[in-house]
Amino acid sequence: MANKKIKIKLNNVEKEFESKNPLKLKEVIEGAPYLENSNIAIIKGVKQEISESAMKYRIKTTGGAFILKVTEESPVVDFWNKNYKKFEDKNLRWKSVSDVAFGNITIDLNVNTESADFERWDVLLSISGLDKSEGHLVFMRKDNTEAYGLHNPKLGILIGGKRQLANLKPSDKIISIDLLRESKESVDYEVTTDLNTIIEDGWEIYTYCELNLKGPAKTTEHALSIFENGYIEVSQSSNTFISDSRLQTLKIDDLNTLPREKGTVTVRNTGVGMGKVYIYKESRTSSLSHTNVGKVVDGQELINFSTKGIVTTISKPERINLIGKSIKDALKILNEYDIELENKEDFSNSDVEKVIVEQTPNYTLDLLDAKKVTLKAVNPDNILHIKIYDKKAPKSAWYFRKLTGLTTKRIGILKTYFKHQDMAMFERNLEYAKALLPENTPKEKLDGNKIAITNMVKKYKGYAGIRTSSSDKYGPTGETFEGTNVVGEIVKNEGVLKSLKPKDEIYLYEEIE
Repeated sequence: MANKKIKIKLNNVEKEFESKNPLKLKEVIEGAPYLENSNIAIIKGVKQEISESAMKYRIKTTGGAFILKVTEESPVVDFWNKNYKKFEDKNLRWKSVSDVAFGNITIDLNVNTESADFERWDVLLSISGLDKSEGHLVFMRKDNTEAYGLHNPKLGILIGGKRQLANLKPSDKIISIDLLRESKESVDYEVTTDLNTIIEDGWEIYTYCELNLKGPAKTTEHALSIFENGYIEVSQSSNTFISDSRLQTLKIDDLNTLPREKGTVTVRNTGVGMGKVYIYKESRTSSLSHTNVGKVVDGQELINFSTKGIVTTISKPERINLIGKSIKDALKILNEYDIELENKEDFSNSDVEKVIVEQTPNYTLDLLDAKKVTLKAVNPDNILHIKIYDKKAPKSAWYFRKLTGLTTKRIGILKTYFKHQDMAMFERNLEYAKALLPENTPKEKLDGNKIAITNMVKKYKGYAGIRTSSSDKYGPTGETFEGTNVVGEIVKNEGVLKSLKPKDEIYLYEEIE
């Protein structure tokens, strides 16, 4: 049998293969950027033009016409598609600073009381007062975090008639709602992690997504820490974006109002989803709730088609985070980027194995701009090695990492608040400590070298503590057991605690199993 020639496009580069046997995906992607078990997008072709619903609706009111583009897939959208005509002849029920609503109709779906984040121009269904007969069609006038009585109540976005929304009057009502139809092309694609997939001639294959990250330095660093290990985790997916929730709830200070075009990378800076990183499949208007930090420059196809799993990413620039590295390894990195060590006189030849615990500037973009850095390093024996109980105390573990900086850095820091004999207490972060419910509380006796957090049962919630001896009455923060969440333990170098004084800082290294 003669060899068969197969031409494909791999990450936008033409490739040709010749083989007697069926060509497998693992042969095609050999040498290409790819993280094991991450998504691979295969585009098999574009189907012929078909005429079908474009999922757009014209909503004509006495105050003007609006165009709704449905972007979601959910029971709420299914209900809308079957029942949208019921909103015809319905009056404007309310108009507030945040939203405008028409209704009412009966929406026979499960009621949900959880709040969610919504953006200006989002369109959703709501159930008011948990009464299913009080169903409304709602147009968002500004970003808002609110409960609308349904799980995932969003239908889509307003793409026409935005200016008219502010001019609606109490006497206005919906005249008609019509489904718009148009022709469109349908992409025949597959997203897979199966490297034994058989590849055919003419297919396009994408193994990674390249990102150019350049926004406010602190928030860009937040995104770089997400991508530092070479992937984005698809925690949430809609027709307009994918998002990664691994650093959700971390405080974001920077704001900008740049457009969110297709491929834009943003970090949510407020609300329930604060700290989530988004990449957009379609363009959206700018939002004060999102800080723009970059853009996809290659591999947008993987973003467009991924609904779960992980996507291999290449970030430019790469994150420059020297914390946790030895002086010897850090000097190699600084030399690679032509960055000057300003306080080199602080280190001798015998210090090369010391571990870096602080760097200034702290953020990659500032570091690349300044081309200078100041480092602080300590003897490895002066770093407290710990283990964190993620399974036993997940909420306390997340709080402790945020308190110490271990969410995004290899070495964490605690500032000493109080020290007495075998017990040390450390300062808290009240903003992060708001919802520290009791978990993994001791029962009869607590062994020594345990790390604990005061939970919200007690007045001084959020303080961290370590006690080197055991106790059958009090936890490491001096609280009784019901107010003590045990979050971890010391693994190595407990001697660091002996000479602590108030305001002293201790450095922590988390050992991962």
